[in-house]
Amino acid sequence: MATAEHYDILILDAGWRIATTITRSLGRAGLRVALAESTTAYTAGHKPPSFSSRYCARTVDLPDYTNDPAPFIDAILAFVREHSVKVVLPTADSSIVLLAPHRERFTELGCTIAVAPDAALEVANDKTRTLEVADKLGIPYPKSVAVAGVEDLRTAEAQFGYPMVIKPTMSWTSQGAERVAPVEAMNEAEGLKAANRFLATGCEVIAQQLATGRRESISLFIANGEMLAYCGCTAHRTTPPLGGVSAMRESIPVSKELLDMSVNLATAIGMEGACEVEYRQDARGNSLLMEINPRLAGTLENAMHSGVNLPLMVWQWATGQPVQPVRSYRNGVRTRWLAGDMRWLWDSMMLQGRPDTMGRGRSAATFALEFFRTSPSHYDFLDFSDMRPAVSSARDTWATITDQWKSRKQPAK
Repeated sequence: MATAEHYDILILDAGWRIATTITRSLGRAGLRVALAESTTAYTAGHKPPSFSSRYCARTVDLPDYTNDPAPFIDAILAFVREHSVKVVLPTADSSIVLLAPHRERFTELGCTIAVAPDAALEVANDKTRTLEVADKLGIPYPKSVAVAGVEDLRTAEAQFGYPMVIKPTMSWTSQGAERVAPVEAMNEAEGLKAANRFLATGCEVIAQQLATGRRESISLFIANGEMLAYCGCTAHRTTPPLGGVSAMRESIPVSKELLDMSVNLATAIGMEGACEVEYRQDARGNSLLMEINPRLAGTLENAMHSGVNLPLMVWQWATGQPVQPVRSYRNGVRTRWLAGDMRWLWDSMMLQGRPDTMGRGRSAATFALEFFRTSPSHYDFLDFSDMRPAVSSARDTWATITDQWKSRKQPAK
């Protein structure tokens, strides 16, 4: 009887961009990497770009978990058992929430789920509880009002006015597999529509003061309550423009005050491993806490190019090895998700007058000038020693553009 192949780590949510970055980091460290994704997350002709990386030793198709997570979890356990996997690394909020309660089942197989402790996840995944901790620590955050109906929106309007931000207290719920992003409301009708949509998912909802200054984030790595590495970043452009995924980022220096606030928040809730604390400056330049993400963040590519190898630190931490601290990083490193930046350009040009958009001419110039910077940007997926993920991503982006173009040309029925 043939012995099943061994894999050191199984990375979940292979469709996320950072899965490619993690795969390259750990593959270059000599690890055998397997990648997994739910079959409902992609079509046959559009498999995740990470699946085509030279450092991907095995791809795994998993069942859908939206309505019933049990088959999804059982399939992961079966793969771990058969292939003696040491570490399972979920990279999306949804899979973290689903797998964390099953730690002991994986531990019995000699495998570690590389996520923060349950107590930390409970706070980090709930914005209301996060802000309660921030309040006790004296960390500033936007004015916020819990919303259950139109009267609460009117209370929020009296406190900070429109436009305001409407967001669920949790970014992922059991009723959907997609991350729920905050939205701006320009008036009461938009606020009520957004609040009702979020309330229908079973989440609590808050309205927040709109901050329009610089977006700041700090990626942290913490082990045994000690901060071993950090990397500051600003997101110049996101998709969607308000509260979306970073499309154009740059590593920045972080003040001691902001770093101390971030570490205090993370350690107060018992965070271990990798996380990211996000802020947005107000009109006066004050940094206001947005949230803490208890996972490797979408800005990971920026941290890697800046000299902070967070995926390798996660592997060392999860397997009980010493983690070498990283006390400095390169500033001014720019990384770009080109497909996301194209989406930002479209949104900015089509959503004129909405928060975080520019005039059409300025939007086009901002997008185009990025190609001509004297300090060139690094591009997500693009690595000349591992080109297939970039080719796969470009092919999928082109297919999406042509499909949307065809649908727009179809006559209305």
